[in-house]
Amino acid sequence: MYQYLILPHFKKQLKQLSKKYRSLKDEIILTLENFEKSKEQSLGNNVYKIRVKSKDINRGKNKSFRLFVHIIEVQDYVVPITIYYKGDRKDMNIKEINNHLEAILLEARLLEN
Repeated sequence: MYQYLILPHFKKQLKQLSKKYRSLKDEIILTLENFEKSKEQSLGNNVYKIRVKSKDINRGKNKSFRLFVHIIEVQDYVVPITIYYKGDRKDMNIKEINNHLEAILLEARLLEN
């Protein structure tokens, strides 16, 4: 079982989306609490892609949110990296994911000090 750690980089993204999708914050927390890496798509480097359904969207998983998380194995943390709505854009490239990951890792290091 993982604990979740939400850092400022992700909070900013979530805050913007939560204005339009009111239930998203609760759905993200529920998703993080129930995260099992064996059930999710691994992108390597302990990064996983998760589909998140929202009550605010009356469509199937194809038009759901995509949540990218990073696993910090030593401390058993699952840390959200970034999120986007599949209906707004097609995909997120690996370079963009890595940029978000770098920002999250920097924030995590600052918390340790």
